Amino acid sequence: MSEQLIVIGWSHKNAPVEFRDKLFLSKDEIQGLVKEAVQKDFIQEVTILSTCNRTEFYFVSANTSPLISWVKEWYNDNLKRDIDFLQCEPYTHQGNETIKQLFRVASGMESMMLGENQILSQVKTAHEHLLMSSGKTPSLNQLFRDAVSCGKAVRTDTDLCRGAVSISLAAVELAKRIYSSFQKQKILLVGAGESAELTAKHFQENGATQFIIVNRSEERGKRLAEKFSAEYAKLSEIPELLKQVDIVVAATHSKEYLITINQVNQALNARQYKNLLMIDISTPRNIDTEIHKIQEVFLYDIDHLEDVISENLIKRKDEIPSAERIIKEHSRKFISWFKSLEVKPTISLLTQYYEKIRLEELHRYEHKVSEDEKNAMSKLSKGLVRKLLHYPITHLKGLADGQELDPQTIDTIWRLYRLEEMKDSEVEKSE
Repeated sequence: MSEQLIVIGWSHKNAPVEFRDKLFLSKDEIQGLVKEAVQKDFIQEVTILSTCNRTEFYFVSANTSPLISWVKEWYNDNLKRDIDFLQCEPYTHQGNETIKQLFRVASGMESMMLGENQILSQVKTAHEHLLMSSGKTPSLNQLFRDAVSCGKAVRTDTDLCRGAVSISLAAVELAKRIYSSFQKQKILLVGAGESAELTAKHFQENGATQFIIVNRSEERGKRLAEKFSAEYAKLSEIPELLKQVDIVVAATHSKEYLITINQVNQALNARQYKNLLMIDISTPRNIDTEIHKIQEVFLYDIDHLEDVISENLIKRKDEIPSAERIIKEHSRKFISWFKSLEVKPTISLLTQYYEKIRLEELHRYEHKVSEDEKNAMSKLSKGLVRKLLHYPITHLKGLADGQELDPQTIDTIWRLYRLEEMKDSEVEKSE
């Protein structure tokens, strides 16, 4: 009965972009991990939130230590990532701190750009993956559902998330430092997902009209190109496109570089060494990092966007207290619900324990007394049990409602009354 909510994670706060690149998990990789995890006896529930700036593992488990070891082994043994985890140990939270962490993440409070909106849709996606998993995940299901509600409330009731709301917008704001106007600039977008679409939208809002969309999926790429009256091109055309564009933004999840230093060097000669702005907001990065050595190229990745993001913080910091109050209230409600999960089976089994003893004692005398005496004894014993249980049950419910219920209290009751045996016997009867 000592299971608790645990989060193990890495984000822009404790890991550089190179390390985060190695941690990123695709939908299929997440499903594979969850499928294996539910077979472990030390994992009751699990789901994963993996974005460009964070990879977090949410568990219901009794102990953090085996979880950390298992996560590291999964990356290196199953995914063959060869990650040196000594470089960046994860942060871990347990119990109430886990709840607070996810609610803060969903509200944009833990994002590189305070109050960014994209993270809420990513939390929703993680919840959808959870719902599609084959295992039973009542606690995490409720946790993520409430996290989404909390994130929506912060966005509705405060100004924390208004204004610059995404990494994509930060990329555009950074580009404005190089170009005063985008009306004459030709922009190459590598990718056609949500980040690429947001980037195109923000560029368009700032005067850009010339876009070229490159994407591995032709159908998706053409659909985005049509949306922004843009050209569509294949990945194989990138070397030629580099000769004619002014700005390149990469926003995909390809596991290899889509733009290499050789391609850029060859393009520079054809473009007579005209300057080129390149922004890589991909996870993992899709633009060869060696390109930053080329004098005519301005190359920025997610970590470089911190300067742009910090300027937006000033406008949003006044909203932090209001957001914190909302997060605290939503956390309080979830904690009450979660602790009630511990109380309800305890009360049920405790009641069964007393009822079992009552019936056993009645059975000893049922052949020695009359029917009227038997009924009187039954009525008396029921009253005694009810009064004996009244205070313990009322006290447990009160502790849960008042946020004072300690898991050790539950453990003590279970050990004192040997409720695990009671639970096992009930399972055997049902089978």
